[in-house]
Amino acid sequence: MELNYTLNNIKKLLPSKFKHILWYIFKAPQRKLSNGSLIRDIFGIYIQYKYKFSNNKNLHPITVCTGLYNRSENYIQNLLYSLNNCDNKELINISIFDCESNDISDLKNKIKEKWNGDLQFNSKNIKFSRAITFNASVKFSNTDLIFLCDADMSVPKDLVRIINFFVKKNRVWVPCVFYLFKGLNIDRSYKNGEWMFEGKGMLGCLKSDFTKIGGLNESYIDWGGEDTELWERLHKNNFTIIRNKQKGLIHNWHISHNPKYK
Repeated sequence: MELNYTLNNIKKLLPSKFKHILWYIFKAPQRKLSNGSLIRDIFGIYIQYKYKFSNNKNLHPITVCTGLYNRSENYIQNLLYSLNNCDNKELINISIFDCESNDISDLKNKIKEKWNGDLQFNSKNIKFSRAITFNASVKFSNTDLIFLCDADMSVPKDLVRIINFFVKKNRVWVPCVFYLFKGLNIDRSYKNGEWMFEGKGMLGCLKSDFTKIGGLNESYIDWGGEDTELWERLHKNNFTIIRNKQKGLIHNWHISHNPKYK
């Protein structure tokens, strides 16, 4: 009892930054999933630090994979716009699996008007599920380096270099995303939004690793959950997961499908 009282008093004296470090070392959720998660997390932090001083020029093409249904305006105005402004744009391929969106007519050609790079566009009249459509978009991708990305995102200019540096065999990138508040745009201060640490939906990995581990679990047919389940599976299978607050990776505001926010 006295020991707990002493520990609680020590906790109160610690700055929040140190409290977070201690939480991360001892109580982060992945500690219960894999014995070696702390060692791999430290290695992931080292890789993030190393990236700041990297100048990798031998870059390989990547494919940005998206499942889509009636987020066509978001895709064109946000994700596609930011991809067109990326460095090494010629190394970016796009794979879309669309559930026959009807918010824009002739969506494929509308995208081709804005994108002159490689485009894999497949469409089928099925009910949208993030797991099913993203798995399908990965299936039709034609590079081993892939990035699973939602339609309402804006990506950093150095996306190609990030994916090339962070992603290796048994090593994936699961970045934290900055969520903009309503009515604000990406040119404004980061005070106009917040980092969302719970979400794990953006994923950079090798297509071969994604396939080997079984992709997203298609039993998740409602909103959310499939990203966390895959993140847990990656930890259990001893993947190194690089998880950082990625500057320039921005979720643009829209009305949410998540019942939690309705």
